[in-house]
Amino acid sequence: MTNPAYLRFPHLHGESVVFTAEDDVWAAPLDGGRAWRISADDVPVSHPRISPDGDRVAWTSRRDGAPEVHVAPLDGGPARRLTFWGSATTTVRGWTPDGRILATSTHGQASLRRSWARAVPLDGGPAETLPYGPVGGVAYGPDGQVVLLSAPMGREAAWWKRYRGGTAGKLWIDRAGEGEFARLHADLDGNIEYPMWIGERLAFLCDHEGVGALYSSLADGSDLRRHTPLGGTSRTEPGAGFYARHAATDGTRVVYASAGELWVVDDLQGAEARRLDVRPGGHRAALQPRPV
Repeated sequence: MTNPAYLRFPHLHGESVVFTAEDDVWAAPLDGGRAWRISADDVPVSHPRISPDGDRVAWTSRRDGAPEVHVAPLDGGPARRLTFWGSATTTVRGWTPDGRILATSTHGQASLRRSWARAVPLDGGPAETLPYGPVGGVAYGPDGQVVLLSAPMGREAAWWKRYRGGTAGKLWIDRAGEGEFARLHADLDGNIEYPMWIGERLAFLCDHEGVGALYSSLADGSDLRRHTPLGGTSRTEPGAGFYARHAATDGTRVVYASAGELWVVDDLQGAEARRLDVRPGGHRAALQPRPV
């Protein structure tokens, strides 16, 4: 019998999906099967993101203490550390349109609440601080449109369920690509996170209906749709109250985690979420006894 793993932070590209489990980054076929390790450091990792060309995967790793940006070939090979910021908030968020790694960090700031977006080059050179101010995430859309997630003041929504205070996640959009941002979905009384562009629609997670789920709308905020069931999804009891978490996209599909499982929504035109049957292989080091 295969021991189940708790899978988090997925991303997909082509026929591959990456995720984290047992303090390492893994990759697997999108149609299911055995997964293989991308990293083998046995340290906390998060937010792996496959490059637009499908050749590399970047992620956040605590291999050397503080979280830093690392990158490795998707097909296997040594990982390289690209940042040396020493900030407890550094997090990989994706890739910029010009092929650099998108990360957020409070490096160089006076407060842990001032997280700025940075573009990290693959050659290890200095990162560029992007001109958006304090943000928790950036999503690049068509025709130069940009969506920002307000800088987080706490943990993700699933850790802070149904929080309705002033530091809940908010969306801001630059529809013309000229640097002027306006609030989007101000009427949603919930904690918004993980904004994504899928074609002409903007997708995100929100818990304004009580439990975190996947939603999308047009760029002007109209035609709001929910794409996952309230209550989340589980291998034992669908709709059992689990948040949808850690959503990511390849520009067409959305993958997310719920109850330690990975789920994919193939489109935003009515497709139902389907569970990915991926199984971490190897000797499952995290399950082995060790000295303390």
